[in-house]
Amino acid sequence: MKTSKQLRNLLERPGAVVVPGVYDSLSARICEMAGFQAVFHSGYGTAAARLGQPDIGLLTLTEMAAQLKSITRAVRIPVLGDSDNGFGNAVNADRAVREYIWAGAAGLFMEDQVSPKRCGHMEGKQVISRDEMMGKLRAAIDARNELDPDVVIMYRTDAIHVTGFEDALCRAKAAVDAGVDMVFVEALETREQMERAVKEIGVPLMLNLIEGGKTPLVPVKEAEAMGFKMIVPALSALFAAARGMYEVMSEIRKEGVSDGYLDRLFTFREFAELVRLDEIREMEEKYIPPSVLEKKYRGKKRIVE
Repeated sequence: MKTSKQLRNLLERPGAVVVPGVYDSLSARICEMAGFQAVFHSGYGTAAARLGQPDIGLLTLTEMAAQLKSITRAVRIPVLGDSDNGFGNAVNADRAVREYIWAGAAGLFMEDQVSPKRCGHMEGKQVISRDEMMGKLRAAIDARNELDPDVVIMYRTDAIHVTGFEDALCRAKAAVDAGVDMVFVEALETREQMERAVKEIGVPLMLNLIEGGKTPLVPVKEAEAMGFKMIVPALSALFAAARGMYEVMSEIRKEGVSDGYLDRLFTFREFAELVRLDEIREMEEKYIPPSVLEKKYRGKKRIVE
């Protein structure tokens, strides 16, 4: 089954689905291994992983699409792509959608910020006009319909902290009329705003939760009870990886290599499972002549213990 259809099936089930943000192939594979049924390709995380810089519109369409492609190839679950602001006007948005679908996205969201955009929980954002954004969404939907009608198109509005919550609602409703499948109102600040958004917008909503961000960290069950369909811990994997790596490497820098931090590491065998080494070995057995394999391994086990 296409991953786009898998994602739609997930969204059609009762209750909410938790879709963690990932920033590269390995983080996506870890989330898949942990049991998540879909992941979200984070632009914030991609900027950090590829550039070591903040999410302030530095990444190009080709960089984002390449990162997305590496993620979709690493997992067998649907990937929702962050297409920023479509990387330009409506014509650019058309191309962005096509590139994302060709890269394997099961869905994507597009926001209404001006270029260069920035993380939705940062200050200093600006948004384009409602009419211009609706044109970009119509272009995105037409491109999607031409390539794969099952791909989920989501509209993200950053208007709350620029033109106000009421305008964000108006924009969301206009996007519903334009034909989007879902809406993502970025940086909701109160439970009252959350409840109103779910009540007044006529399509399923995504709730973005960032530790230290503007939106209260409501429990999944509470967000589900409000009516949110997709709940995204957008940066939890990135922040956890960065903290864990920093702490272990700081200990190694101070104390040297030891067994004092092994409880915080994957074992060699566990990591081999994570990257599916066993499947590579099976392919070797299937396609490479035994004489070549014997010479390569010289009688040693081909599966890491």
